[in-house]
Amino acid sequence: MIQHLSTADYKRMLWKNGAGYTVELARSEGSCLESFDWRISMADVKTSGSFSKFEGMQRYLTVLEGQDILLNIDHQVKHLQYLESIKFSGDSRVSCELPNGKIRDFNLIYDARKFHADYEWMFESAASEITSSADLIFVFNQSLEPLEIKINESIFYLEYQESLIIKDQNYLKNIAFGKQDKKQVCAIRLTKI
Repeated sequence: MIQHLSTADYKRMLWKNGAGYTVELARSEGSCLESFDWRISMADVKTSGSFSKFEGMQRYLTVLEGQDILLNIDHQVKHLQYLESIKFSGDSRVSCELPNGKIRDFNLIYDARKFHADYEWMFESAASEITSSADLIFVFNQSLEPLEIKINESIFYLEYQESLIIKDQNYLKNIAFGKQDKKQVCAIRLTKI
């Protein structure tokens, strides 16, 4: 199954700690923040403060909009700028400071006991492709221009912050990304362990 998600398909929900809002793009299952194997979302971080914990999970975070964020992860400070990413444990104590104002971040949270994750941002302007047999592939377009994606023989066009989910396809998948001057696309591959 290949599903094209527009921004209207995403779900706005309160953070686990109640301090802000998340735009949920996709999740494995469940209707609450205690029952999923993986979740992909965007969060608007408007003030400094603590992050929610997700015990037993792994997290990736990328700055999507805004200038930068200072993350204090278990007493180690990491400075992330626009489109920089970091991986950390959901068990970690995490807080943030916003030296240059609010940001929006992009997040993958997943159970590493159940899935292996490949999390990759692509910025090259030339046409490129990936081949994968992962159980789930999620493609997110951060490019301002529409992005052409060819999956086997099907062609899709993703607008800014739209996504594709490719799942339940038990064969090798070839995903080709068209040429684009300022390509900014994330490909997440989740493979069951």
